[in-house]
Amino acid sequence: MSWSYSGDPSTSPIDALRFLISDTDESSPIMQDEELQFLITEYGTNENVLRYHVFMTIATIFARDIKRSLGPQMEDPTSRLKFFQEQAKYYEGLLASTGISLPKYAYPKVFRKGMQNNPPWPRRKGGGNLV
Repeated sequence: MSWSYSGDPSTSPIDALRFLISDTDESSPIMQDEELQFLITEYGTNENVLRYHVFMTIATIFARDIKRSLGPQMEDPTSRLKFFQEQAKYYEGLLASTGISLPKYAYPKVFRKGMQNNPPWPRRKGGGNLV
């Protein structure tokens, strides 16, 4: 995988996204060029949809980080996670105001009527339940 940034966001869509998400430091990259290119290819027809998905992807990446402490030193990645979640929500709001809605994910129903009912246990002749 590769990482590149020219320093001029107007030169390429990848550089523009890197500038937007503040991923301009090669020593601590957030996303690789191929990952950003995938998102551009997948969602690049609408700028706000693309930005929403970029921020959600990064929020998902930072959601894996945990709070760590060693003695008096502490690292808490939750503020970084919250920032990217808030940015994604902002672009989601922009989409809603323009009448564009993001796809709602549908999952198969796993519940059915009566599934929580307890059927009677088989009884022994002398009373008591079979276990």
